Amino acid sequence: MIKHFLKEALAFLKDYFYLYCFFLLTVVLEFWVTILQDQDETLLSTLLIPQCYLLLIITLIVAVRWCKKRRLAKAALAEKEVDELEAGLAQSSQETLLAELLEKLAEQNKKLAEANFEEKQKLEDYYALWVHQIKVPLSVLDLMNQTETINVKQTKEQLFLINQYLDMLLSFIRLQDMNADLELQPLSARKLVLKVVKEYKVFFIEKDLSLQIEDADFTMVSDSKWLRFALEQVIFNAIKYTKEGGLQIACTKDQQIVIKDSGIGIDAADLPQVFNQGYTGFNGRVEDNASGLGLYLVKEILDRLGHPIQIESTVGVGTTVTIDCRQQHLQ
Repeated sequence: MIKHFLKEALAFLKDYFYLYCFFLLTVVLEFWVTILQDQDETLLSTLLIPQCYLLLIITLIVAVRWCKKRRLAKAALAEKEVDELEAGLAQSSQETLLAELLEKLAEQNKKLAEANFEEKQKLEDYYALWVHQIKVPLSVLDLMNQTETINVKQTKEQLFLINQYLDMLLSFIRLQDMNADLELQPLSARKLVLKVVKEYKVFFIEKDLSLQIEDADFTMVSDSKWLRFALEQVIFNAIKYTKEGGLQIACTKDQQIVIKDSGIGIDAADLPQVFNQGYTGFNGRVEDNASGLGLYLVKEILDRLGHPIQIESTVGVGTTVTIDCRQQHLQ
């Protein structure tokens, strides 16, 4: 108890040392004036007694206010979160400014915490959707193993899907710091499309889908790996939702990659939301193997590459995806 009192007393003296320094300076000056004027020492004591009383009263008033503010400050520090500062903490104009600064910092910290929470929730939602998506090919492989009906062709297809979903997860992780992973260089649009299409030839054959790639080509400046990933997602979606007919791909003179399919199409009500994370729409519910991650990643990647994407679709007719490769800026 005594130790605590002495500690508080020292803290008080440290905060208001100037007050007592001023008092001592006044006493020294009065003593000096008394000596110079050869005055009686009783005059000095007459002056000092009321000054000491005044100092005591001032000390009591200041100490009460100091103790109150200190108690409020300690109570605020004990709280896990400080929503707002106590009014008693700020009494002078300078303290009020400091209190306003602290409140501003607290508000910024709150916004940062909310942003971190949203980012964490976003990651958790993504991983949950990704796990749902990759369970489909794993379940197919497990079923073939249990029934001992291993089909080499189907096994390759399911392993291909698993590999694609793993690439999707890695791309999502790298997307958080995509700018550090960019390597811009001149690219042939048609050559890039041909490389992507080659990966999915087994699906074209299995579903008996036609493929028409126009001879036109153009050179653009972009990142080969990221743009290729985006094209993979778009083309695979076109294959997945096309039951008959096929795909037409064109690299136009105005530097656009146009991918057109004759699939089931997208409902007009779903079109504005197809790029939202986790949104599957009517087609996703029908197929029951969509996670709403592919087009979300495509939009994020193309936006950062500076390549706008547009989707037009009619139910029962097909879907047309246009990627504008006239890069104007990077995000």
